[in-house]
This record gives sequence, structure tokens and C-alpha cells, in this order.
Amino acid sequence: MRPLLLSALLLLASTSQAQTPPTETVVLPPVRTELKRDGSALPYAQINSVIAKLRRYGEDLFRMDFKVDAEKTKRPLAEIRMAVRSDDADYPIKLDAQGGFELPILPEAEAKTADLATNVAKGEMAVRGTLELNVTPEQVTMAKVRQIVRVARTLREEMLPWYLRWLFPRIEGVRVCSATPTWELEWREDGKLLGLPLPAAQGERDPLERKAAQPRPCTLLTGQESWPDAARLLPPPNSRVSVKLQGS
Repeated sequence: MRPLLLSALLLLASTSQAQTPPTETVVLPPVRTELKRDGSALPYAQINSVIAKLRRYGEDLFRMDFKVDAEKTKRPLAEIRMAVRSDDADYPIKLDAQGGFELPILPEAEAKTADLATNVAKGEMAVRGTLELNVTPEQVTMAKVRQIVRVARTLREEMLPWYLRWLFPRIEGVRVCSATPTWELEWREDGKLLGLPLPAAQGERDPLERKAAQPRPCTLLTGQESWPDAARLLPPPNSRVSVKLQGS
């Protein structure tokens, strides 16, 4: 891949004072930051296709979060520069304090010529993407769980070609993790308010705490339960929801 240069031209304009002729404009040399395409990364067209279909067909339920893994990256986050580079343009990427970033959605034709470009040597930066829910614990109902599973199945089996399905694994349900395992479903039936405690799911762990010695307990809703659509989750404080992927 040919390296291209991002250039910034700094122009220092002269100022003038009353009754003083203007001084000559001084043009400073360009300040250049070299970003090289990383041809070893996943072709951008594939990533672009997945996030575009999530946006179009995902019913605002899903998103892809991308992050530079600071533990596996040999350069400080503050020094890393990134962009998506196509044959037509550069799209700068802004990293937050934790290394998180968003990727632009490009027109399909332009995405075919695009790559991730960085100022980090090949093999010295690790980037990971995770599938997340745009749903808070307070918004979880059995109807919402069933919608998530249904839309995920449609996205994977009907909207994505077979060679992209590995980027969108099968979703088995919604995982709710909390410091205290006091989850409950609540709904009305025949004028009565009913409540049902939910059990902790054996072996389920919060994806953010996989390396923790004592990860928070989780419960799991798959949508196959017999409880009504109106059954609403009463989550403990500081709960977190995530997708339960097949095999995870």
C-alpha cells in the first residue's frame, strides 16, 4: 500500500498598526504526520457493510463499539493517530480517553478502496470491536428481549452475506449483570400486579469482568420464556445489559 501524507499548512498573517505599512506574510513549512494504510487489518468494506446494516435494519437496538486495547498496544494512546483512508478522502478518527472510537459509514463503492491508516507500526496496535445494545436495564421487557433476538436473527440470516456472518454471531438472548442478584420481572394480569424473581444464570459473566476473580452475577433472558410481553425487568442499581452470544 502506498503511504499518503496528511498535511497541515500553517499560515501566519501579518498584522498592521495605524499609519504603519503591512509587513510581509510569512509562510511556514508544512507540518506533516505520516499515516500508513494497514493492509493486514480486516478489509474496511466488510466492517462498513456490517455497521451500515446495523444502522439501517437494526431498529436502533445494536451498535458496534471499537476500542484500541491499551494493554496490547505498544504506543501511548495520546500519541496514536488514526484515519479511514479511501482513494477519495481521509476520515480522521478521534480516540476518547479510554481508546474508544467510532468508524464512519462510507458509500459502498468508496468503502471498497478504504483501509484503516495509523501512525503505529504494524503489529504494535491492537483494536477490538464489540457488539453492544442500545438498551438500558430499565427498558428491558420480555417484548424487548424478543425483538432483540428476532432482529438479530433477521440481520444475520437475511441481511448479511455468509462471509460476513462471523462478524455478527448468533445472539441467544439478553444478559443482565448486577452487583446484587435481586432481579425481578413485574407485570399486571387480571388487574393484579405480579412479580417473579429471576435466578442467576450459572456460568454467565459480565463481558467487562471476564478477568475478574469474582465477576458480578448475571441473569439471562432468551425470549423463549412463557412470561408475557408486558413483563418488565426491575433491575438492581448499576446493572448492565449485554447480548448473550452463542458459545460465549
